[in-house]
Amino acid sequence: MHTDELLASHNPFAWITLAHLRTLQAGHDADRLYAAKWHLTKLLYQHGWRKQRIIVLFKVVNWMMVLPELHQRRYWRAIRRLEKELKMEWIDPVEQSFIEKGMQKGLKKGLQQGQQQGLRQGAVLLLERQLVRRFGPLPVTLRSRLAKASMEQLGEWSDKLLEAQSLKQVFA
Repeated sequence: MHTDELLASHNPFAWITLAHLRTLQAGHDADRLYAAKWHLTKLLYQHGWRKQRIIVLFKVVNWMMVLPELHQRRYWRAIRRLEKELKMEWIDPVEQSFIEKGMQKGLKKGLQQGQQQGLRQGAVLLLERQLVRRFGPLPVTLRSRLAKASMEQLGEWSDKLLEAQSLKQVFA
């Protein structure tokens, strides 16, 4: 299906596919993503769907096409202007506020999870490097065990490494 066909379709899944394609095309360019999101939003309002469908599709696009905070504020202002022009308020300010807060909370949680994962991966790499330097190449089973270990377990093994005379003593 071509972009024109997706735009002309009354199938909401075609429209979601178009949103996904536009997100991929924009990549990490915030200005391009904003332009794509704004274009799709205007089309959404003009498509002639029922209010409930528009709101659901709007939420999908808002979730899919996450903008940096400044661009997102600009986007909300543009929506409010469009709604005034069209004399239809489908996304009320309270709902906008909840959507923004939910997005911020989700981003914060994602960042925290990413930081924790990064710390864990760093701890695994450091411990693995120290073990190899002290005892030579590690068996595949130990590498696998390191990769699956919790931060607490990695800490215990790191402590044992200081006094251990063998890999067996570290992992006992």
